[in-house]
Amino acid sequence: MPLMPHNKYTRFKRIETVAEKNSALGNLLNRANNIMAQEQAVRAILEPSCRPHCWLANYRSGILYLQTDSAAWGARLRMQQRTIIQQLKSARGFSNLHSVKVLIQPRYSVAAVQRNASKISTDNIQQLEEIANEANDKALKTALMNLAHTGRKKHQNNGG
Repeated sequence: MPLMPHNKYTRFKRIETVAEKNSALGNLLNRANNIMAQEQAVRAILEPSCRPHCWLANYRSGILYLQTDSAAWGARLRMQQRTIIQQLKSARGFSNLHSVKVLIQPRYSVAAVQRNASKISTDNIQQLEEIANEANDKALKTALMNLAHTGRKKHQNNGG
């Protein structure tokens, strides 16, 4: 079997070696390492029962964004905000931490995704639209209109 000619593509290089020559890749690698260190610091201060349900979503401008899989865990995190801030302020990279925002992102199982939701009655769709039209909060208005729109589409697709 002939030997492959030796060239720069025949050997794997360590990512750090490649990153030294490519500043964009180096910056990305540094950012990934910082995020991993922040994630470890956050996980270390969370209660053990909370860890499987909560994770770091982001940290920027002194705001820590934590994500959780249910409103119940979100409520627990919100109650612990002061403690979380106090404990993390001493950790590397969190010196300007001043607030915690909790985001709820449920984890869906295949069975839950495939489940058909109940149809919304046409009366309820009209009520959602009326409430949305009177709502002052833009996010609430959008959510209600999206829900009403989804209900109307289900009615149209199912023939009434």
